[in-house]
Amino acid sequence: MRNQHTMCVATRKVSGRLYASGMTTWMRYQLLLLHNRHRDNVAMGLDPGQPPAANMRKMYWDYELEEMAELWARQCQKRHDECRNTFRFNVLQNMDVRPVVAKMTQAQLLADAVDAWFSGSRVLPQENIWSFKLTNCSASGGCNSHWYSAAAWASTWRVGCSQALCTLRARSCAVFRKRRRSDTRFQQSSENVTRTTLRENLLRRTKYMTEASESKQDFNDFSTMSSTAVPPLHRGVLEFTRRVLGEPKIMAYTFCNYGPAGNIEGFPIYMSGKPCSRCPPGTRCGDRTHRALCTVQNDPDI
Repeated sequence: MRNQHTMCVATRKVSGRLYASGMTTWMRYQLLLLHNRHRDNVAMGLDPGQPPAANMRKMYWDYELEEMAELWARQCQKRHDECRNTFRFNVLQNMDVRPVVAKMTQAQLLADAVDAWFSGSRVLPQENIWSFKLTNCSASGGCNSHWYSAAAWASTWRVGCSQALCTLRARSCAVFRKRRRSDTRFQQSSENVTRTTLRENLLRRTKYMTEASESKQDFNDFSTMSSTAVPPLHRGVLEFTRRVLGEPKIMAYTFCNYGPAGNIEGFPIYMSGKPCSRCPPGTRCGDRTHRALCTVQNDPDI
């Protein structure tokens, strides 16, 4: 049935090609950092051919958006879900599907996905900054400009993402359909997830887990974490997979949900002008890392 919400159609369903899925604290921190770093560059006018932004908001992690992204990523489908809106706001989605090649690290997978979305600024006409126009994805540039505007929409300030690793063909055994998550916030029923003691910590293959605990504030406090706290990544996912399981090819499906949704026909992606000169009510500049973004009053990073 078409136009059903992701929470209805994807709950208790999982692709037979799913190898691992879910997020760790470090992955959330990294994706949030990548988005805010790109938005900071947009606000400062560092995107070639695009003006600086006067009202660009800082993004914060949203676990409800992550849960929906997780459910959809586990389907291992190269397409967007049909409905993901919440009671709070409408939601847009970006996706990235790419093969996991030899010696590729988790950090590279995440950075390449976010970089690909923000690269859409190169094919976006400057006049669309002041008046967004929906275009046909089959036209030149595809949907890149839509993915860029979804991630760079000034009034969007919530993001939740997830990633799934899927084989190119279905496995004959359900033992590989396990979770990659380090917490139990959104644990699904055990009938969909087979846990083993030998391969429980698939995440440790890239050594990016940290012991930093998640904040219980409305806005997750990632300020205590730093890139130096993450050990270097020495082995790629594919190398580990070939050595341990003999699986020849893995695809990474990365989905990010954004709210409140942008990409509204005729509305500006952002207001051009001096950074932070037109911050929305209840926000102000002051972030120590992203100085051109409008942050909330109780931002834990300030």
